[in-house]
Amino acid sequence: MSSIALHNVSKSFGAVDVIRDVSVDIDEGEFCVLIGPSGSGKSTLLRIIAGLEPLSHGTITFGGRDVTGLSAKQRDIAMVFQSYALYPQMTVRENMSFALRLAHRPKAEIIEKTDRVAQMLGLEALLERLPRELSGGQRQRVAMGRAIVRDPSAFLFDEPLSNLDAKLRVQVRGEIRDLHSRLGTTSVYVTHDQVEAMTMGQKIVVLRDGRVEQAGKPLELYDTPDSVFVAGFIGSPAINMMPAKIGESADSLRLEGGNSSILLPHGYTVEGGRDVLTGIRPEHFDITDNGEAGAIAGKVKAVETTGSDTTVICDTPLGEVFVASKQRSSLKPGEVISLRPNAEKLLIFDRKSEKRIARKP
Repeated sequence: MSSIALHNVSKSFGAVDVIRDVSVDIDEGEFCVLIGPSGSGKSTLLRIIAGLEPLSHGTITFGGRDVTGLSAKQRDIAMVFQSYALYPQMTVRENMSFALRLAHRPKAEIIEKTDRVAQMLGLEALLERLPRELSGGQRQRVAMGRAIVRDPSAFLFDEPLSNLDAKLRVQVRGEIRDLHSRLGTTSVYVTHDQVEAMTMGQKIVVLRDGRVEQAGKPLELYDTPDSVFVAGFIGSPAINMMPAKIGESADSLRLEGGNSSILLPHGYTVEGGRDVLTGIRPEHFDITDNGEAGAIAGKVKAVETTGSDTTVICDTPLGEVFVASKQRSSLKPGEVISLRPNAEKLLIFDRKSEKRIARKP
């Protein structure tokens, strides 16, 4: 396994810039997730790392070795695709061992490695079956097994769970995470699902329009997003973003569209009268008695529950507000309530640049 470093990587298709001056360092053995909306360039960036797409500018190094001009087969990587990409006429064993047979490895080594990986993935009983005889989850395990037997320096995953149902996604997500813990191989994983990113990634790189918006540990991005975009993209339910103005005395802010005034938490130094955006995570609201000072008046629009989690959607003078809780709620649509934000958890962004205003410790 090896570290992966991208230095000022750019990619253009004609006049269209798809990747724009991306620099990312992925440590040896790290599980890095590339995430972003459709069209952000994450799959293109993965293909560039794999050597399947030539870059227009910049360099890529694996373990300090410049691989920019090397083909995919010279980079010692293994890729797992969304579509499984299994050979339909080959059995599970033949699919998993294909790269080893192509490299003319000794027969005993091929059998030993294939059997060991099949046991690791729970595929022992399926080795003589064809792909059409497997479920989606089993096919994805075979695709992962084919990558693992090669013992590559890095694994690249291109949205491997997109074709699975919700229950299987959770199961295979856990299997990939466990495999990484066991093998410790450097991995780059592309997804548009922020739950996958938060639960699997040791590092998350958020892409927007071909640029890195922010990179860091999952909870760093959740607690201290650099921008409104990252704050809104990471987290489910999504963060509540509200326009506000800093009070003239610079010790409070007033939420526009309502009469709520909130004391600024310790550590914020913002000039009075400045237009800002205030971000409040859904779990940082309390539902209180009507009319409490500093609370936001609201009317329940809907109550969504998954059994373990409850989201109350409210109409307020500030727009639609989401309130999340582990407690079950007896609220009904149409009920009038008050919402009290936890001021210590506020995130404040400059309204023009949409960049977070730093809070001193």
